[in-house]
Amino acid sequence: MSDERTGGLGFQLYADVADMADIAGAAQRLGRPLRVIGHLHRPEEFLVAEDPADGSVWVLAADLSAEWPLNASRSALDACLTAFGRYVEDGPEASSPTVYSADEMRERLERFARGEVVSRAPQKPPVPHRMRLKRLRSDLNAADRSALARTSWWSGVLEDAKHDLL
Repeated sequence: MSDERTGGLGFQLYADVADMADIAGAAQRLGRPLRVIGHLHRPEEFLVAEDPADGSVWVLAADLSAEWPLNASRSALDACLTAFGRYVEDGPEASSPTVYSADEMRERLERFARGEVVSRAPQKPPVPHRMRLKRLRSDLNAADRSALARTSWWSGVLEDAKHDLL
């Protein structure tokens, strides 16, 4: 599962069982054995791990100093990532500033003056933020009620979404 599908959250889940590994020493530190199934941002920052005993999924600091519940199962994680991807996809298109040199701008203006500039196809209007946020919360609740808990890793994402920072 790549960033494109998850709206840039930074999850990279390992597709091959050979890529997965047991966390050395995690049983003593965390009180249970966990199996790494991916990472968040970079493996040196955060790991995504599954508890084989109950199937729950966790975000762990790479040094194992902290952990946050993510989802009750991998299927719930998949559903939550899909919901978040939809939240981002239905929002306004991200725009970034474009920097042109003087020569590039002169060329663009000349093309415009000759009538060669073609307008872009109209884009679908974004779904209003309030509706997207309501649907995100509803989708997360349907996928895994624990995702809405204050202690869940998702609580930070929801707080950012609430303030339209994503």
